[in-house]
Amino acid sequence: MSAATITGNERLRGAMVAANVTIEGLADHLGIDPKSVDRWLNSDRTPHARNAEAAAKLLGADAYHLWPKLGERHRSAPSAQDEVVACYPMRSTVPYSLWRSTLAGATTVIDLAVANLLFLADAVWDLPTLLADKSAAGVRVRIVTPETPAGPVTGLGDVFPSLLAVPGLRLSTHPGLRADVLRADDDLLVTTPIDGLTPALAPVLHLRRLGSAPMVGGYLATLDHLYATATPTRPVSHLRAVAA
Repeated sequence: MSAATITGNERLRGAMVAANVTIEGLADHLGIDPKSVDRWLNSDRTPHARNAEAAAKLLGADAYHLWPKLGERHRSAPSAQDEVVACYPMRSTVPYSLWRSTLAGATTVIDLAVANLLFLADAVWDLPTLLADKSAAGVRVRIVTPETPAGPVTGLGDVFPSLLAVPGLRLSTHPGLRADVLRADDDLLVTTPIDGLTPALAPVLHLRRLGSAPMVGGYLATLDHLYATATPTRPVSHLRAVAA
């Protein structure tokens, strides 16, 4: 963002300055070449819908404000493939930092439908504190875990006992839970079970909701169904109201 040439997309330039994000920083966040960001700044180039939405989220701006022509492009109507940020062949190949950073970036909603609590305990070592802080900040936090033979709260209580005492969290169990779905606002990390493979060897999708959410929408509907049919692990009256 050189001062030598003040042309091109001034809205994007201003948003980057306000957010203290450099060309290299934005490119690194999106996983693209810095030359692409430079072209967005210094010409009338409009990025792909997925990159536009991700950049706008980082900058705390609206994608259609930064790129008014975005709605005119055919590719601005996202397809299911546009919502796939990354695909990992197995859980061990997902960067540990991604699990925590995804949750840490949430401002409105966190949903955890977690069939395997132990891996999450390893990946997000401060999960109880993080979720307690998010709940206190007004983020809606819902957690559903499998039922165990020893009782509905034994699994959660064994791995994350302090979560049982956090006010505002909706905690529940469900007998049919198999997949691991972590949702933080518009980002999802989904473990996709495969018959004959342990969950640790199953692929993981990093998805980001765009527009009408042709792919993510199915997972969001599944999450709502899980919570609607799950068994609360403590009386609902103990929970405080949190804006959706």
